[in-house]
Amino acid sequence: MDTEVAVVTGGAGRIGRGVCRALTKAEVAVVALDMDTTRAEGAARAIRCDVTDPAQCASAVAEVVSEYGGVDTLVNLAQRILVDIDIMKLTDEDMRVSFESGPMASLRMMQLCYPHIRARGGGAIVNFASEAGTAGIPGQAAYAAAKEAIRGITKVAALEWGRDNIRVNAVCPVAWPTPEPDHPLFREVIANSPMGRIGDPETDIGAVVVFLAGPGRYITGRTLHVDGGHGTFR
Repeated sequence: MDTEVAVVTGGAGRIGRGVCRALTKAEVAVVALDMDTTRAEGAARAIRCDVTDPAQCASAVAEVVSEYGGVDTLVNLAQRILVDIDIMKLTDEDMRVSFESGPMASLRMMQLCYPHIRARGGGAIVNFASEAGTAGIPGQAAYAAAKEAIRGITKVAALEWGRDNIRVNAVCPVAWPTPEPDHPLFREVIANSPMGRIGDPETDIGAVVVFLAGPGRYITGRTLHVDGGHGTFR
């Protein structure tokens, strides 16, 4: 069988780099899509792509298919994050940015990759959601709404595309690439984690993506909280 191919949007981000490394170590050919390819690592290829631009998304997917022959796995990580904005101060622009970079971009990439994944006999789509949506975090209403929209799309796609052997799941991660004990959010996560630590983008989050893309062939339409139990406090 040909080498499996994964497309990771936001692949140069703090969690994206770990996901790319984990997939590469699982012998998957990984293509990272990101606005800043200079930060990409762990991928066989990096393509500059603004996921809010339909033309750039279509061009990137076409380039992947031309170079690697198809797509087996899509990981949607890209998302603009707006925080510390009270609901009464949210603007139409805040919501537009959150939705265009999140659910609209994720849906667009799913639609573009779907025929190629189906042509390979099936595969996996892993969308990234957030505890901000499933539990709620003050100051993150726009981000929470966008991430819950992604979960909704995930569940419907799982139902519609199951017949094509395409599994579609969502992951809610809590991870940090490098310990920062002085960062208030880092301290908050550690203080509220039953495991007393914060997740690693590669060995904790990336490992779950590898599982969903491979051995987890009977899991679809689900949201996996990969957070060390942190979400149980909300």
